[in-house]
Parts: sequence; structure tokens; C-alpha cells
Amino acid sequence: MKKIILFFMLLVLPSLSFAGTCTIITHRKACPGKELETFKPYDGKNPTEDSKSLPNIEACLKFAEKSSKIIRRGTLHEKNVRAYYNDQDLEKTFTDNAECH
Repeated sequence: MKKIILFFMLLVLPSLSFAGTCTIITHRKACPGKELETFKPYDGKNPTEDSKSLPNIEACLKFAEKSSKIIRRGTLHEKNVRAYYNDQDLEKTFTDNAECH
């Protein structure tokens, strides 16, 4: 019996996840005349929502901050990301701006 308990503690318990759900809401502002191109990867949706299992609030905030960075410059003027952890608003918005060409 002790072997079964030891097996459970060594192999099963570490694999259990105590992570929570991090949800980010992303609002995008397209450059003038670039709306179709900007929102196409998101099926025309704005805002969008993305969820990820993360271990804590700090990881959720880092995910939101990283997600706020504008990658496709020239089509996107502004991007705002708000983070929620286990449906609790973390009251932090990350913003990135880029010039339109």
C-alpha cells in the first residue's frame, strides 16, 4: 500500500495543474483604409478574446503585455489589451501605438 501512495505522490501529483485561466481582450484600431486587411486574421472581429491556462496573475500580466505589441506595422494604429485572471479584472490595460503609412 505504501508503494502505491508513493507512486501516486511522485508521478501523479506533479502533473496536476493548479493554473488559472488568463483571458485577454484585445481592441485594435486600424490605420485609415486598412480596416479589411487589419481585421482579416481575426475574421473581421474587433475586439477579440483569447484565453490561456497560466500559473498566476503575474504570468497573465506578462502574457497581456507581450500580446499588446504591434507586430504588423503599417496596418494597425493602436492596440489595447486588458487582462482577466479567473474572470477577475486585473485593472491593467497595455497599449501600443504605431504610425500609419
